[in-house]
Amino acid sequence: MIYIVMGPSGAGKTLVGEYLKKKGLPELVSHTTRAPREGEKDGIAYHFVNEKTFHTIDKVEESIYAGQFYGVSRKEVEEKRSLGDVFAVTEIQGALAFKRHYGGEVCILYIASSPRYLRQRMKERGDTKESIGKRMRTYLKKQEAHQGKVADVVVVNETSTKTLYKQIDGLLRRRKIHQY
Repeated sequence: MIYIVMGPSGAGKTLVGEYLKKKGLPELVSHTTRAPREGEKDGIAYHFVNEKTFHTIDKVEESIYAGQFYGVSRKEVEEKRSLGDVFAVTEIQGALAFKRHYGGEVCILYIASSPRYLRQRMKERGDTKESIGKRMRTYLKKQEAHQGKVADVVVVNETSTKTLYKQIDGLLRRRKIHQY
């Protein structure tokens, strides 16, 4: 199974990704042209590349978010899928591209959260006011609150991490049961 994690900036995609890694699922690491945030390491958080390099990579999906390019390479998918279930963090166009390429092998997981919580989380992780403003304008422009309609599963991240993890555990249990 390829789990696709999507949601607006600040919804908790990285948090869910870290939890899935603890559960043993390898991440399909995206390439991006954005600069690394403090503490992010190349090849772990993202493959950080310049725009020229980005456009030479054979990708399953690619998108532009807040003025930066993102995409998962076909090589990354094929290498890690050989290990079993995997996950990727992407946005709606990327999620739909994965569905087009891999069909029923894909489960799209949307993380929902209100604009108030999104702003709060971005501020807590150290985003600048300018960055938060740009990401919230993108959230409104792209109507990200409604993108959960394409998801196979929607989880809400507005209470506690423990509650979020319980929702993810339930998803993994249900998917595993239906695979056999």
